Amino acid sequence: MFGVIDNKHFARIPILLTFLILNYLCYKDMILHRMVTTITSTKEATIAINIAAFETWDREKLPFPCVSATAPSTEGIFYIKIPKTASSTLAGITQRLSMREASRRRRRQDIEENVTYCKTYEPFIHASAMDYQILKRDKSKSFVWTVIRHPANRAVSHYGMSMKLGELENNDETFILKMKFSSNYGDDFQLHYLILERLQKGTKNEAYYNQVIQNILDEYNFIGIYERLDESLVVLSMIMGMGISDVLQEYRSIKNTRCDSLQTDPSWLSSGMREYLDTDEFHKKNEGDLILYDAVNKTLDATIDKLGRQKVNENLLKYKRLLSIGTHLSNLHVQIMENKTGCGVLFPMPDSDLEDVKYFYTLEDEDQDFVYDIKKST
Repeated sequence: MFGVIDNKHFARIPILLTFLILNYLCYKDMILHRMVTTITSTKEATIAINIAAFETWDREKLPFPCVSATAPSTEGIFYIKIPKTASSTLAGITQRLSMREASRRRRRQDIEENVTYCKTYEPFIHASAMDYQILKRDKSKSFVWTVIRHPANRAVSHYGMSMKLGELENNDETFILKMKFSSNYGDDFQLHYLILERLQKGTKNEAYYNQVIQNILDEYNFIGIYERLDESLVVLSMIMGMGISDVLQEYRSIKNTRCDSLQTDPSWLSSGMREYLDTDEFHKKNEGDLILYDAVNKTLDATIDKLGRQKVNENLLKYKRLLSIGTHLSNLHVQIMENKTGCGVLFPMPDSDLEDVKYFYTLEDEDQDFVYDIKKST
């Protein structure tokens, strides 16, 4: 039934088997190599965010976008106001730098005499980048900026505000339920304010988030970090080509702000609340915000390096001294009038200079001279 294998053919079987095994092993190694190379290449190509410094506005090549209120909606200064990121303070700074830039332009006769401020877009309103149609803006005649905060710190601040208003109780169960289900602590809360187009529905992975965040970094003129607020404002002034006095924070009562305590937990935050903020569940819910926060931190550092870290640090020291002087004068005035304290500068008008603040002439000559020297250098 079966054919007979002669000795000559039988002798070739080991050679044939060896050939087949060697081919299999080579093919297997080749396939595995291709798989590893493809996975590595895809990961490197799709996950990495390109960290590059925010560009300084070159005023010699292009006038800073100080346009009148009648200018098209694609022009002007856009501030994206994210809740609980010092947003009211930053809205005030947007108004201040807008008015001071317009004042300088009027003195140089670079703008119409009746224009008292550069066009801004309701900086005190919580509106998103999509509300303003940022993607359609004229980049040569507009400037868009914002500040973000670590998502856990932002959530804690929002909850603390609700407690002050009597809306929420101070207990772990309520805190965790709100973190899970309330829209005030929704998935990637800050990212939804900054995105240029709606996020796609369905599963979002790290590669997708990185693509969205890369678009944000490429589109915005500047994004700062709340936990590095003074540093961020100094860098903002340098990128805009303005002075550090232009971004001084307005006065706020200690009842409404934590002043220098930007990175510490409030006293009411329990260990149980903090433990939930460190869970995988909370991190997954805020995956996009966490990636965004890390990328912006790195971009801020890259910008400082490009501007010159020594120069930024020098300006930061000057800024903090100006803020300290302004806070001292403002508290002197407020304590006499209302017996309370705070931080920031109580300017008579949003575009006032520091020497316009009440009791300025009670300062030591050294501090007065310092303020005047800063003004001359602007």
